[in-house]
Amino acid sequence: YFGPWVPHKTSALTKTGLEMAEFAKFFPQVQSGAVAVTRGLFLAPLTAAAVLLGLAISRLVVRPILRLVSTGLPVLLALVALPPYGFYLAPDYRVHLILAVGGVVLVLLTLPAHRLPLRIWGVVVVTLALAGVVLALRQFALLHPLIVSLYGSPLAPGWGLATCVVGFALLLFGG
Repeated sequence: YFGPWVPHKTSALTKTGLEMAEFAKFFPQVQSGAVAVTRGLFLAPLTAAAVLLGLAISRLVVRPILRLVSTGLPVLLALVALPPYGFYLAPDYRVHLILAVGGVVLVLLTLPAHRLPLRIWGVVVVTLALAGVVLALRQFALLHPLIVSLYGSPLAPGWGLATCVVGFALLLFGG
């Protein structure tokens, strides 16, 4: 997710999954609503990964105190989706805030998830893996023609996007 989704020989024009949420707002077609990109959904893989990490910690860490302490990492990961300070209530950043707060709540709800039957745990993993990758890929598919037009050359998706898709696909099949 943190690797390049839009590769370019110039580092300033290389965009990661995290940067795509901000990068999308600079396109006039997105600003006018002609291309219906929901920028915050580029953060869905990050939030899904945080909750999946919380589930893994719940399943793998046996001691309750260690499970509680270890859950701090996925909580911090979910908080990366927070909008910039001062924009928490701005309409443009509503999806960011919902994903961040919802991610933290879901990560905290994973603490007792070690008690879930394996079948339900698998369904939750599959659902999160699908939501994490499909929502962001849809936004990327909408934005990709605009990026190609802006850069003036055909661009293949970067290795960061490919790695993100492969990782979530593995989680999907594993779940």
